[in-house]
Amino acid sequence: MDANTQLLFHWVPILLGLLLLIPSTSEFISRLFIKKWPSVSTRRGRLLASTVMFLIGGFTVSAHTLWIHNKASELGSGNFCAGDGVWDCSSVIGNAEWNVDPMLGLPWGLLGMLAFSVMLWLIVSICLDPMASWVRNHLAYLRVIGIIGVFVIFYLIYAEFAIGKLCQYCSTAHFAHIMVLVNSQLLLTTYDQRKWSDSKADDVSNDEVRDRKRKKGYVKPKSSAMNAPYEEE
Repeated sequence: MDANTQLLFHWVPILLGLLLLIPSTSEFISRLFIKKWPSVSTRRGRLLASTVMFLIGGFTVSAHTLWIHNKASELGSGNFCAGDGVWDCSSVIGNAEWNVDPMLGLPWGLLGMLAFSVMLWLIVSICLDPMASWVRNHLAYLRVIGIIGVFVIFYLIYAEFAIGKLCQYCSTAHFAHIMVLVNSQLLLTTYDQRKWSDSKADDVSNDEVRDRKRKKGYVKPKSSAMNAPYEEE
């Protein structure tokens, strides 16, 4: 199985994320998951699920990129995903001048894994307790990491042009990251416009919401639903 075929596996969760995000397909795709995750019946739930899919795809392709980096370091640039055209990730990931972070000296694949892991923790925390008092802070942190990542992406695109080749694995990670940034803004907008709560999916008492805010942390919902009516902080 060649490298381009392997790359398709990383695109599976990313494409699911896109389908959950696009209005014309989101409701249809959400039906595949609604029995296990009822929250995807809401706009908020679909945005959260879409973000999780993008983060999974970004993490796995970053891990694959790190593997290619390690193999290139052991065996030379090699031909793990070499190509005759402009798409040639071996020439990019195996380039000793550009394949590590200039400040920390860490492989870009490892930094990508760390970034996607932190963002995944933030979004999964929100999925587990979407009415907690810290939800907006987590969304803001997610957006900040996304914005910082855009500057890193610009640097890596500059590196690709300096090398004269493009990396299909790197570009996949870049796309996933940008979509996470887009979703973080959509989620923040939904929260700030008081559209975060949905009465059909949110079924936790006001007393429990206040208890969560008072304790400043996660309190397991008493009902099967994970959400509660929106309250202003």
